[in-house]
Amino acid sequence: MTKTLKGFTGRMLLVGCGNMAGAMLDRWLKAGLDPAGVAIVDPFAAPREGIAQFASLAEWIGSGGAAEWIMLGMKPQQLGEVASELAEVVTGETHLLSILAGVSLADLATRFPAARAQVRILPNLAARIGAGVSAVATSGDADDKAIHALLDPLGQTVALADDSTMDLVTAFTGSGPAFVFRLIESYAAAGERLGLSAEDALKLATATFGGATALLADSGEKPGALIAQVASKGGTTQAGLDVLDSDGQLAALLTNVLRAARDRGRELADIARGEG
Repeated sequence: MTKTLKGFTGRMLLVGCGNMAGAMLDRWLKAGLDPAGVAIVDPFAAPREGIAQFASLAEWIGSGGAAEWIMLGMKPQQLGEVASELAEVVTGETHLLSILAGVSLADLATRFPAARAQVRILPNLAARIGAGVSAVATSGDADDKAIHALLDPLGQTVALADDSTMDLVTAFTGSGPAFVFRLIESYAAAGERLGLSAEDALKLATATFGGATALLADSGEKPGALIAQVASKGGTTQAGLDVLDSDGQLAALLTNVLRAARDRGRELADIARGEG
């Protein structure tokens, strides 16, 4: 059941409304968020019925724009430019939300010291269908109840004590869907190379990954316990697992994938601070 936002009355501004911010907004609208209380600053965003859209912050500010909830969804490299204009309308009533990779709570506090609270959110694209996971960390006088009410329609929310692990979380859950999609794509391609049609291979791969993750989430068991229910000694599954487990190559590969994404997040943070 979709969790409702019909009781959420704060005015909201989205600065940048690309794929991720757009997915969040579309889910919020489906959950009952009043479009009349939302504005978007993004000249390239798809128009949404009932939502005022502006090409620039100057245009929004000039219209008399005000918002208690402001979400930064543009590129991290644009933070300095945005902050120079936006800081003047951020007040002690403002929750400053950010989904910017690599931009810490300390960075936000420096850029927007007048804000009531700084809120760092790391969502992922499955928020579009309410099946995402959002890590959240806050500083200042955050209204935790309202923040969770806003995030709950997007899927699961994990509150972190601070944002010290957010660069890793960005790689792990934020970038994670793309890595899973690549695994599914590669799995399907392997089936195609061995004789399946491209259409059947993708359909079977998608259903296999989807069913396996759903079973894992529903069972409450560890992955190893479910592997044991599929694999038998000397059987076909074990033959394949022996390849996957050979010399720890799979674990090493995934560690390198996450490290690369995490480190890029840190590089983007340096750029946002003008250090890169």
